[in-house]
Amino acid sequence: MKNLILVLFALVVLMAATSFVYAHEMGDDYIEYGSINTIPVIDADKIPYGDRPINKLNRGVMNSVGFWTEIPAQVCKVSDETDPLTGITFGLVQGAVTSVIRAGAGVFDTLTFMVPPYNKPVMVPEYAYLRADQKIKDYLW
Repeated sequence: MKNLILVLFALVVLMAATSFVYAHEMGDDYIEYGSINTIPVIDADKIPYGDRPINKLNRGVMNSVGFWTEIPAQVCKVSDETDPLTGITFGLVQGAVTSVIRAGAGVFDTLTFMVPPYNKPVMVPEYAYLRADQKIKDYLW
C-alpha cells in the first residue's frame, strides 16, 4: 500500500512539473488581473490546450468512453435522409461500424497521447458526443 501511495505521489509531482514547464512556455496570456491587482483571475476559455498532449489524451479517453453515441447519431442521420424504418435498420448497422472505428481512434489517441501532433484528430468531429448531439438535434428539430 505504501508503494502504491509513493507511485501515485510521484506521478502527481511529475504531472505538476510538466504543467509548470508548459505554463512558462505559454506565458501568462490567460491570466487577467481583476480590480484587486494582487488576485489573479484565470480565464479557462483562453488557456491553449489544443496543441498539448493533454488535449490528445482527453480526446482519446472521451472517444473511448463515448464511442457508443455514434449509434443514435447514425440512426438519426439515416432516418432524416430516408425514412425511420431504414434509419432503425441500416442506421443501426452504420452506427455500430462507426462506433467501432471511433473506439479504435479513441484507443489510438489514448495510447499515443505523448506523440505529436496533438491538435489533429483521427476522426472529425473531434468528439463523438458532438456528432451525436448535432445529428439528433437536426432530426428532432
